[in-house]
Parts: sequence; structure tokens; C-alpha cells
Amino acid sequence: MEQETRPRHTEKEGNKLFGNKKVWLIPLIVAAVAAGGVGVYMHTNRQKVQELLRAEGIYHGITIDGTSVEGLSEAEAVALLKGKYQEQIGGQVLTLYYGENTEDTWEIPFREIGAGYDVEGAVKKAYLLGREGTEKERFAIGSDLLRNGEDIEVVYSYDEEMMKTKLEEVAEEFDRPAENSQISRVNGKFNITPEKQGRAMEKTKTAENIAAVLESEASGSAEIVAEVTEPKVTAADNEHVTDLIGTFSTTYGAGDKNRNNNLEVGCRYINGTIVAPGDVFSANVELGSQTAEGGYRNAGVYSNGKVEQGMAGGVCQITTTVYNAALMAELEIVERHPHSMTVGYVSLGRDAAVAGTYKDLKIRNNTEYPILIEASAGGGKLNVNIYGHEVHSAGRKVEFETVYEGTIPKPAEVVKYDPELPEGERKVTANGKTGSKVSVYKKVYQNGKQVSNEWFSSSTYRSTADQVTIGTKKIEQPAEETPTETLTEVPASAPVETEETHEF
Repeated sequence: MEQETRPRHTEKEGNKLFGNKKVWLIPLIVAAVAAGGVGVYMHTNRQKVQELLRAEGIYHGITIDGTSVEGLSEAEAVALLKGKYQEQIGGQVLTLYYGENTEDTWEIPFREIGAGYDVEGAVKKAYLLGREGTEKERFAIGSDLLRNGEDIEVVYSYDEEMMKTKLEEVAEEFDRPAENSQISRVNGKFNITPEKQGRAMEKTKTAENIAAVLESEASGSAEIVAEVTEPKVTAADNEHVTDLIGTFSTTYGAGDKNRNNNLEVGCRYINGTIVAPGDVFSANVELGSQTAEGGYRNAGVYSNGKVEQGMAGGVCQITTTVYNAALMAELEIVERHPHSMTVGYVSLGRDAAVAGTYKDLKIRNNTEYPILIEASAGGGKLNVNIYGHEVHSAGRKVEFETVYEGTIPKPAEVVKYDPELPEGERKVTANGKTGSKVSVYKKVYQNGKQVSNEWFSSSTYRSTADQVTIGTKKIEQPAEETPTETLTEVPASAPVETEETHEF
């Protein structure tokens, strides 16, 4: 029996065979080793991330504006940073200025506008980093903190509402109306003050300038933007007020102290009034508040055809005097009302009443220059002077003539019955007045020669009835007695007396 024979590899062939196996085994071995290393690394890294996420304070790797706060509690981190940022903002100041006048500047610390750094917000953000979200999200943040860390910015801001409030405060000091040049007469000489421009802050544009400074996070200056208004009357205008262009006087008695007080108070209000060219003088405005607080008292006033006590009674004599001075100055009369009944201190048609808000005296300065009104009352005389710039020639003269157009009879008497007066007894308690219709004509003379005579105004004054009281009390008749003497007959021709009523 023959033995089975198997092929044998030569040593060379064997080495070749095993050599090929090494070629593909080596990468497997390397991969296995690498996988083991990665596994170890991942295990180690996971442990470190988990350890980081278990920390009580701010996590590892977190800084705030470059300052490490890892491991600190929120309170500790705030304490660490607060002083630094408070000092940084504490010295910052906003300077508001207007023009080149150093008096028109306001310095406002940043803190008063709510400017500052939100340290608490930054610390809160640092503390919550890695503590919010799912477990997977937290792990990713922790892993990133280990590798790269995280720097959190402290946010700077300012409070726009606080800025607007502060701007309103500054505007109250800054804003001012235009001031006219003033003119007055002292010891016969005119004194003139300079005018001033008015200004009003344009808050929106000024706020934009302020924001630019605040956003720079450093002290700086912001210009106030304002709307400028010019005065109506300048010192140059008042230089033209040199002439007495109208004057008028009325008189009053010394008996009524309250009325006299009202005349003096009203004149003080009006005295020194300046009316710019084109402007309108209003007596109700210039007389001030016609109340006790305004210095006025109760005195006689016309009310429903009667004289009654009313606040500021008598001021119509002031307005009447101003009206007549304006007539002589040939100013434009915008509004004028006659009294309801006649007055005794001026000719009919030349009075000017004021009452409430429905009767006013208004005079327009129709000249090219300001006018100055002087008014005074004392010693039984009320005087009004109007100064301005005379444009009429020296030979011009004006007169105003009252012409009666008709009489308005008194209405039927008003009768009241009094049960306390004997029946038939009659008393006149108030005498009425007849009314009048008049016209006023303006006459102009030039060098003594009349050049015009024109209607100027008409006025109607109401009539008022007599007030009569008649008794209604019955008179008891004495009991009849038997006559002891023969009565003498009265001759039929003897007159019988009767009471008559007379109209006044």
C-alpha cells in the first residue's frame, strides 16, 4: 500500500504566505487599539463633563468680559464685578449746551438717565449657562466649556423714558417766550429795555444728540436744538415812541370808597401796557382778574335797568376814558359797547362798557410803531395818555360831536302791592329814565379849517320804568252815630281834590 503524500511548502513559500497575513492584520490591530483609546478618552471626557455639570457655582471656563467667575455663586460674582462697573459709569457725565452762552449748560450724570451696565444680568446668564435645556443639550454645552470656554458680555444700556423725563425738566428751564422791549416813562423820560428772543427745545432732535453721547459709553456734550421766536417789539421800535398822540380825562366823586378803589386798581393794571403794531388791546384782559383776589371790591353796576352792587363796579369809567383817548389818537376801534343806560361822566355816545365775556373794549394799534398806555386815578380825576409816533401834521385836530336822534319814552310803571300800606296809598320807590338814541360824528380840522365831518358811531340807551308801591291794607270804618248837629251841605261848585300821577 502506497503512502499518501501531501505537498509541502517550501520555507520561502511559507514566509510569503504569513507575510501576506501580516499586511491585513496590522490595520485591524491598530484600529482595535485606537478604538480602545477613543473609548477611554470618551469615557474620561464624559466623566469630566459630568463632574463640571455637578458643580454648584458658575461652571468651569466661563468668564464675564474677560474676568473668570468659575466656581463663584451669583452673589459672589456680582460682588466681584459690581464695583468695577459702578466706578466705570459713575464718573460719566452728559453735558447739554446751547449756543456759546456758558449759562445755558446742564450737566447730567449718566446714572440720572438710567445709564449703566447690567452686571446682574450677565452673572445670571453665566450661572444658567449649562443648567437649562435637555440633558443632551446641557452635556453639549458642558463639553464645549471644557474645550473652548465662554466669555459673556456685560450689556450697557440707558433708560429712554428717564432720558425723556430729564429732557422735560431741562426744557422747563430752557424754554422761554420772546420778551418784547419794554418802555416806560419816569419823571417825563422814556426808559427802554432790550428785547429777548424766545426759544423752545425741539425734544426729538435734542434726544438724538443725547443718544449719540450715551451710546458712546463715555462723557460727552450734546447740543440742544431749539426753535427760535423773535419778539414783536424791539428796542429799536420803542425808540420811535416819542409823542403824546391821545389823551383824555374824566372826574369822579370821593364818596364811594369801593368804587374809587376799583378805579385805582384798574388803572394800575392798565398802566404801562404796550401794544405792538397790529395787535389789539382788550380791556377785559388788561384789567386783570375782576375779582376780590384781583384787588377789586363790590360797587354800583347797571343790572337789568337798575343800579346794584357788583364786583369791580366802576371799571367802565376806566374803559370809557381809554376809549376816548384812543379816539383822540385815531386808533382803530375793533369793539365797543354803550352802557345799557346813560352815565354822567362823559357825553352820550362816548362811553364804553365792559361786562363779563360778552362786552369788551378792543382797540387795534393801526400805526407802524408800538403805543404805550398810561392810566392813573387819584384826587377825583382819572387820566389816560397814549404815547406813540405821531404821523399827522401839527395842524391836524379832531373833534367828536354827539347828535341826538331821538328820545325813548319810559315804559309803563312797574307796580307792586304792599299789604302793610293803607289801601290806596301810593309811593314812588324808584324814578325811571327816558332813553336816548344818539350818533357821534368825527370832525377833522386842518390848520383851523374843517376838512371832514363823518358819522362815527351810534348808541342807544334804554329807558326804564318808574317803580311804584301801592297799599292794599283795608281801613276800618268807625261805627255810625246819631248826628247831634245839622250837617252843612257842600256846595256843588266846590272843588274836590284828587291825587295825580306825574311822569318824570
